[in-house]
Amino acid sequence: MYDTKEYKLEYCITIPALQPFMYNDLTECAEQNCLFVSDFGAKCIHKIEPSGDKSKVAKFIDVPYEPKGLSITPEGNLLVAGNPNKLVEYDVKTGEKKCEVDLKLEMMYPLHAIQRTDGQYVVCHTDDKLSRVCRVGPDGYYRHCYGAEKGAGEKDQLNYACHVALREDNHVIVADNDNNRLVLLDGSLEYVRTIVREFREPHRVWFDAQSRLLYVGESTDNGSIKVFETQK
Repeated sequence: MYDTKEYKLEYCITIPALQPFMYNDLTECAEQNCLFVSDFGAKCIHKIEPSGDKSKVAKFIDVPYEPKGLSITPEGNLLVAGNPNKLVEYDVKTGEKKCEVDLKLEMMYPLHAIQRTDGQYVVCHTDDKLSRVCRVGPDGYYRHCYGAEKGAGEKDQLNYACHVALREDNHVIVADNDNNRLVLLDGSLEYVRTIVREFREPHRVWFDAQSRLLYVGESTDNGSIKVFETQK
């Protein structure tokens, strides 16, 4: 945990059972004042909540698949991207499954998903051939996709699109891991511009609408967090 003003390390949280996998993810839940952490290897979700000077860590739910990317929906549910082609929403209080979306039309192995206020999902998925960001309806069919076969094309390709952030105007920021860049798409998922180049494998991205700061985690050997100021 770091201070967001001076970026000083405050303290570390240990999750004893967490196995180190690149697919593990975390997300903040303001309603519950906690963090949720996906555990790909153990097929479960952990919950971290403040408890005095330390943080309390407990298993939240077991899931019947390897969980990957996490986010909180506009209705306050926990959204989990899972193998091989599912999005699942869980109640953040009870862990009860609220709904499940089967992704169709070659949307296999979703890595991360965010739900928009209109009910549609923004899903990034990557397999042996395809790497795309798709705008998906509750029926599991995509309305539009950006990207196709993996590649380094400036305006039409991604190479391991692994995480997305959603701005208040529905513009999407994509962590294009193997191309070492961030890509900005509009609400229809049309290319706008490349935001930043020459990352070292950007793997996680989070946009703070209040401060308009963009936080980017790199998946290098030592790991690093980079912070950028953004404009509307």
